[in-house]
Amino acid sequence: MKTIAEQYFDLIIKDCFQATLKPLGFKKKGNNFYRQLADLGQIINVQKSAYYSKDHIKFTINIGLFIPEYWLVHFNYHDGIVPDFPTEPVCAIRIRIGKLRYGIDKWFDVNQFTDILELKNETIENLEHYIIPYFERSKTKADIVKLLDDETTPLTHFLKLIILGEYKEFERAQEEYNRLRQDSYVSRNMNSVLLEYRDKYRLTD
Repeated sequence: MKTIAEQYFDLIIKDCFQATLKPLGFKKKGNNFYRQLADLGQIINVQKSAYYSKDHIKFTINIGLFIPEYWLVHFNYHDGIVPDFPTEPVCAIRIRIGKLRYGIDKWFDVNQFTDILELKNETIENLEHYIIPYFERSKTKADIVKLLDDETTPLTHFLKLIILGEYKEFERAQEEYNRLRQDSYVSRNMNSVLLEYRDKYRLTD
């Protein structure tokens, strides 16, 4: 028999995430919700903390943008077939609800004393006023290029270069390559990889 905390968590998934996202075209697998668009995919992952018990569950919300072109280049040890339902860790751009709304890493507590109505309202507000609007601003290749220029967007070292190269934005890719050449960490530790991308996208020194 499920504990009160587990029952509450199931209600959050069903009444908040599934009820809100299914009409928008998101498919559910476990605690993951995915919507495939023409140019990219949008993912929401409800992550439970590893440090929880059945009577006390902590969870956060991870948001991801899956870009097939980036996946094929960065995860090139696969067979080249883009997954139908990718996971949030392989997304090109990843952000948590804490950064999107609260300004700090945010985890939500669920136990027998939780005000479930209050938590459901907060979760729906997170979806309707923060996550879905973020997705609405991130639906096309042009949106992604704009997002890459946003200083609040978390980027790995070569993400911007790869996406600009794959989108055939070669002038912008050259600018990013020039910037990376001046990055002391990249030049010391990742220069060979940088040169591979230089050659791949026919950039110049």
